[in-house]
Amino acid sequence: MAPVTTFHGPTEPFRPVAGKHIMILACGNLGRACIRLADGAKEAVESMGWTADVVDGRLDPTVWNRAVKQAVDSGVDGVIDVSGDPNLMGEAMAAVHAKDVPFVMMMQTPKPGDLPGVDSWVRPDAVKGGNDVGTWIAGDSGGQGSVLVIDAPEYADIMMRNDSLVDTLGEQCPGCTVHRVSISAQTMGTTLAPTVTSQLQQNPDVTYVWSPDDAYSNFVAQGIQQAGKTTGIKLVSGAGEPEAFDRIKNGSQAADLATPNNYAGWLAADTLARVISGQPVQELWDVPQRFFTSANVGDGDFTSGWDVEFDYKTVFKELWGVGQ
Repeated sequence: MAPVTTFHGPTEPFRPVAGKHIMILACGNLGRACIRLADGAKEAVESMGWTADVVDGRLDPTVWNRAVKQAVDSGVDGVIDVSGDPNLMGEAMAAVHAKDVPFVMMMQTPKPGDLPGVDSWVRPDAVKGGNDVGTWIAGDSGGQGSVLVIDAPEYADIMMRNDSLVDTLGEQCPGCTVHRVSISAQTMGTTLAPTVTSQLQQNPDVTYVWSPDDAYSNFVAQGIQQAGKTTGIKLVSGAGEPEAFDRIKNGSQAADLATPNNYAGWLAADTLARVISGQPVQELWDVPQRFFTSANVGDGDFTSGWDVEFDYKTVFKELWGVGQ
C-alpha cells in the first residue's frame, strides 16, 4: 500500500537505433488500461525519435491476429503487444518467429507451451497480485467472506491472478466461500451487469465481488446496484484507473490493485529498443503494484490513474542519451 519510489528497470545505457517504425497493439479501446499502456509505449517511442502505429484490438483475438500479421508482412521494425494473448494469434506469431521481428509482450506471463516469438515480457506479478487481494479479503472479512470472482478466460494473466486469489482464500480463509462466473470481454457492455445481478440473486450470501479489471467494474457496479446490494457488498477491482479511485472515495468500491500503466509502457518501449539495437534484455520484468483502499486513496492526485512515485521518464531518457 506504500508509494513506489524506487526505479524498477534496466541500468545499462544504450543508444536506440534511429528511424524505427513499430506497431503497438492495444487489446481494446473499451478498456482505459489498454489505452494508457499503449499511450505510455507510444510516448516513450516518440521520445526516442521513432514512429508508432497504435491499433485498436477491439478485445477480439481475431483482430489481434490480423493486425500483428499485417504489421509483420508490411516490414514493421518491432511490435509491442498490450494484453493480447499471443497463444490466440497462431498465424501472426508464426510470422513473427519466422521473420525474427522484435516482439515485447505486456500484461501477460510466459507459460510452458507458449508459442515462440516473444523476446521479453513486461507485466505485474499476477500470482503476487492475487495473493495480495485474497489476503486483504480474508482479513477484512474476519475470515468469513463470500466472494464472487469474475473470470475472463481470454486473458491468461487475469485467470492466473484469479486462481491465485482463490488459492489464497482457500489457505488463509477456511471460513470463506467462493463463487466463480466467466464472462466474455467482447460482450461485457451488454452481459456483465445482468450476469452479476443474476449471480447475486442466486448466491445471496456474497459479500465481496472481485472484478478483474477496472474496465469491467462500471458494469459490475451496475449489476450490484440492480441486485439491490449496494450496501451489503464490497467491490474490489484492479488496474488503478481514475474511476476506481472515484468509487473508493465515494464508498462504492472498497479496494483496487493498481498497476502503473504509463510506466509499464515506457519499460516495454525501452525493452523493444534494446532488442532492436542488439542489446541484451531481461526476459521478464515485474512491474510494481500498489494496493489502494480508503486508507491511502488520498495520498495523491489520481485523476489520470496511478503511476509510480518516481521520475522514470528522466531516468529512461538519460539511459537513451536523449537530449544530451
